[in-house]
Amino acid sequence: MDKAFEAAFAQPIAYLLAVIMSGALIGLFLRVALVPAGRFSGLSHAITSRNSRWLFLILIAVWSVAMGSINFLGVSYLTVGGLAFIGLLVGFLLFMGFIWSVIGG
Repeated sequence: MDKAFEAAFAQPIAYLLAVIMSGALIGLFLRVALVPAGRFSGLSHAITSRNSRWLFLILIAVWSVAMGSINFLGVSYLTVGGLAFIGLLVGFLLFMGFIWSVIGG
């Protein structure tokens, strides 16, 4: 057998978690792809409400403070790089949510 195939089953918990997470992502993508076929959902009304604009603005301010404080953690560069990348993705989603809440209203 191939070594890569055997390595996938050497850690069954990690393999099972990877299968579950990939199934959840496929389900999420399917749900997102089917949104245009349906009516407005409660989530879209909640995101585009007047209060959600302020919620996203507060979350962006908290994100800015958190990203600014990553430098002062005193951990290795490898760990800081991983945290910064995760923060970059979270920031992108926060800004997209803020834009959606402002334009969607």
